[in-house]
Amino acid sequence: MPHTWAVSPPADDPVELAVNRALKPMRDDAVRDVEAILDATLKAAELSAPVAPRVADIVALAGTSNQAFYRYFTGKDDLMQAVMARGLRRVHAYLDHRMSKVDDPAMKIELWVRGILTQATHQTAARQGAAVAEIFAGAGGGVDERTSEATLALKDLLIAPLEALGSNFPELDAAVIREAAMGTMRDHMTAHTSPTPQESDHLVAFCIRGIGVEA
Repeated sequence: MPHTWAVSPPADDPVELAVNRALKPMRDDAVRDVEAILDATLKAAELSAPVAPRVADIVALAGTSNQAFYRYFTGKDDLMQAVMARGLRRVHAYLDHRMSKVDDPAMKIELWVRGILTQATHQTAARQGAAVAEIFAGAGGGVDERTSEATLALKDLLIAPLEALGSNFPELDAAVIREAAMGTMRDHMTAHTSPTPQESDHLVAFCIRGIGVEA
């Protein structure tokens, strides 16, 4: 009976290197195709909400074909989940970058809250985010594992600064802050409004005071 390796081959394995080299151009093309489809979906969603955009409209905007669309996505539900997950991951990268630039844990939390609220003040992001949220609400379905993991990852950015501030329940505190900030953001997106500076300041102070730190 042939031996089955229990570990992955090393990065410098000649077979892996040869295969990766051969597949890289194909992978790069696939990444460009998928990004174009996701970008086109956001634009089409602004016009179609509260219903999901038609595949024909998406592929026309993306400059691709139905065949290419179904090569990467099983259908519109799969596509909308991918759009949502990518958006959350982009927000995660943005927040992580901003938070990494400061040492004060309270400031990290403030940057997190303000960064979430920014999604409702940036006109393009707010319009597209509202459209996607409206489509999800109209479809009545839940989010898949990709979107759930991306949402949890956003919350997890708060845990280390909360621990540094002496929180006894960092997971619970992070969940409350997430719901307060993201709930406010969603309310504004739905109403097509933006949080005022006073509202943003109040929410930041409320979250910081809630964990026993003077804002």
